[in-house]
Amino acid sequence: MLKNKIIEPSSASYLSPIVVVKKSDGSNRLCVDYRKLNKVTFFDPEPMPVMQEIFPSLSGSQYFSKFDFCKGYWQVPMRETDKHLITFAGPNGL
Repeated sequence: MLKNKIIEPSSASYLSPIVVVKKSDGSNRLCVDYRKLNKVTFFDPEPMPVMQEIFPSLSGSQYFSKFDFCKGYWQVPMRETDKHLITFAGPNGL
């Protein structure tokens, strides 16, 4: 992830631990335990659209697409002012 510029080195004073979770296929998934951060974070949910509201707007459309965003959360940019909050400790530092 560092090589692909998904993560970057940090010197923040706040960090969360990494947890390794076994996936159903037997491989490992690295997760960051943000439970302590979540307790002090303002929750601002974005509601999911309701099917009954979306489908009528598609009536008469000619083209439809389906996207499978594998690791889509890696593509959400983080504000520079918030990056210090999501620091985690890895084998080579923060």
